[in-house]
Formats: sequence, structure tokens, C-alpha cells
Amino acid sequence: MSSCFIDNSEYNVEQLSADMGMSRMNLYRKLQAITGQTPTEFIRTIRLKRAAQLLQDGKLNVSEVADRVGFSSSSYFTKCFKEQFGVSEYAEKRRSLRAAKSNNNETKED
Repeated sequence: MSSCFIDNSEYNVEQLSADMGMSRMNLYRKLQAITGQTPTEFIRTIRLKRAAQLLQDGKLNVSEVADRVGFSSSSYFTKCFKEQFGVSEYAEKRRSLRAAKSNNNETKED
């Protein structure tokens, strides 16, 4: 599988099946059996998990994260993120910034 598909908004099921060396139908069957997801859902899940990591790092804003993980629309990214994690990406960003600030304060006190 291509390691840089995550940032390519054009990456789709056809490309994933070609990368995996199997037909779309076989890919669908395998992913459905293993993950319970369609190939499209699988690609989106991988992108969203990477987005959560980037948001926790706190170095990028939300629109930069959306773009970095291959979402061409930040509103669609927002919708998908909330569906996947049950919290908005802005709430995740704030949480990670508070955690980082807390960790910095603890380090200074030591």
C-alpha cells in the first residue's frame, strides 16, 4: 500500500485495490471480513486516526490537518471527525493543547 496515500485527496478504492494487488470486489470482501468496513470507510478511518494524532501534536491548525490527511473540504472533515470520535476536532485540539500546557507546567515544577 502506498505510504503517502493519506495526504492524497484523490486516493480512492481503485488505487487501494491496485496497491493491494486485488480486484475491487476481493478488496471489499476482505476488508469487510477483517474490519467490518467498506474500503471507502477504511480509507477514511485511517485518515481520521492520523488527523487525531496531528491534532494532539498541536502544531497544525484544523484546516491544515484536514488538508494534510487528504480531506479537500474542511466541513466534510469536521463532519467525519465528529462521527468517528464523537467530539469535534476543535474540542480535540483544545484538549491536546491543555494537556501539553499541563505537562509543561509539571516539568517546570520538577
